[in-house]
Parts: sequence; structure tokens; C-alpha cells
Amino acid sequence: MSQQVDCEHKGEVAFITLQRPEAGNRLTNTMAAALAAGLDASRACRVIVLRGAGSDFCVGRDMQPPAPGSRVSPLDVMRDDAGPMLELFEAFRRARQPVVAAVQGKAWGIGTVFAGLCDVTLAAENASFRLGELERGIPPAIAMSALLDRMPRKALAHLVFSAEEIDARAALAAGLASRVVEAARLDEALRHFVARLLTFRQEALEAVKLYLAAAPRDDEARAAQYGASLLSNILASR
Repeated sequence: MSQQVDCEHKGEVAFITLQRPEAGNRLTNTMAAALAAGLDASRACRVIVLRGAGSDFCVGRDMQPPAPGSRVSPLDVMRDDAGPMLELFEAFRRARQPVVAAVQGKAWGIGTVFAGLCDVTLAAENASFRLGELERGIPPAIAMSALLDRMPRKALAHLVFSAEEIDARAALAAGLASRVVEAARLDEALRHFVARLLTFRQEALEAVKLYLAAAPRDDEARAAQYGASLLSNILASR
């Protein structure tokens, strides 16, 4: 683990915390690799919790765009920009257990992506979300790739084209947040939700996670058949 990403296992729950509060938990590539490693190292846990230390969840990435005229090659972009994020996104997808985010303050840029990638996102009323890359002349296509299946397309398009922040209630309506709670009650809401998850069978939780990830989106009949096959496997294992 990086010193700026803490991964602690408490019983059946893994707590992964971005530990760079003085910089708003702005994500470096080293932190991205450590976060991916933390997700993979938590496979024995039943629930993973993702948090950011301090007043903000994560205000974005810590990297500067190349200087104009620097003639950056596609290989450079893949190595330094896209590659680390794509590897991190895959680590989120590999997690078989529910990943729960508790978001306070700013969740901008990659912080917004994390909110979308997590299976459940509890957002404090003071949370805000933003994809502002267009202001720097950059199309946030990598971020959008992770959110295409998590948000309505028009909501995602407005978030990107406006480059404006949205509050927790708007994030709830757009599918980025699962529930909005008072900032002072965020920890309590997180503890209650995680405790509730732990009352369910692990096989059933993993089946729900698998269904959400793999069920066909464009064929209701096939989606129902896939759900029935997962259910039959769970019942047969009792």
C-alpha cells in the first residue's frame, strides 16, 4: 500500500481510505495503483468501503496536461494517463463483493467516477460532483467510459458539457449517488448499511453483484433467464 492509500481489514469489512487530505485526496498514479491493489487484496472480505480522509472525498487527479507543442505520443498517453485509470477500473470490476462509498465534500473528476463505480454510494448533503475537463480542452472520455452504464446518457452529457458541479440531490437523481444523508450522520448511515449487508448470505450478495455487472441490458427475456440461473445456483448450494 502507498502511504496515501490506507487499506485496513476489520473482520469481514475492508476499509480503503484515500489519505491525502491536504491535497483534497487528489489521486496520483501511484495512489491509483495502490487503490487497485487494495481492492484485489480485499477479496476475502465480504464488504469493501471506500472513503476519503478530510473534508473532501477526492477532488480529481494529480497530473498536469502536456505542454502545448510537446508532441505527446499515443503510447505516452496510454502509459501516463489512460493506462493507470483503465487498470483501476478493472480492479473495481474484479471485486466480487459490494463496494460502498461514503462521499463528503468534493467528489470531482476521478472522485465522481469513483462514486459511479461503487455499487452503493452514500453522499453527505454537502457533497458535490463535477467533470470539468472541457474547461482545460480535454474530453473526459476515460471518465465517461466508466459512467456510461451507471448514469442516464443525457444526465452524463449535461454533466460533461456544462462542466458545472452538481449537488448531492442532483447526483442522486442522476444515478451517481444511492442515498443522501445529513453530513453529521454519514458515518452512522455507513455503519448501519454495512451491518445490514453482513446479515445476508455472502453467496447471495455476490450473485446480486454478478447480476448487476453481467445481465443483458437490451434483452429482458435473457436478463430474466440469467437471473433464474443465478437463483437456481444459490438454492442448490443451500
